[in-house]
Amino acid sequence: MSTTKIKLYEIFRKDLKLSDEKAKIFAEIVQETVVNEVKHQQTEFKSQNKEDLLKLEMQLTSKIEQSKYDLVKWFVGLFFALALMVIGLYIKK
Repeated sequence: MSTTKIKLYEIFRKDLKLSDEKAKIFAEIVQETVVNEVKHQQTEFKSQNKEDLLKLEMQLTSKIEQSKYDLVKWFVGLFFALALMVIGLYIKK
């Protein structure tokens, strides 16, 4: 038995004047309820974290795609500017 369970058992047995068997059963039920509630909250927390991570991943993916598009625009623009400069130099001669 864990110390918490023993303390609950003692409280139920002495303070509430329950029989040994009833105090033991009641302490087990209380502990099971607490454990189940903690597990339930932990599961909710994990699922909420997964949702948040998926949203963040989608935002990052869209920003990366936008950055790629912007880079391509800059490369094409610079290519044409350089090409015009080179053509201008050849025409000048």
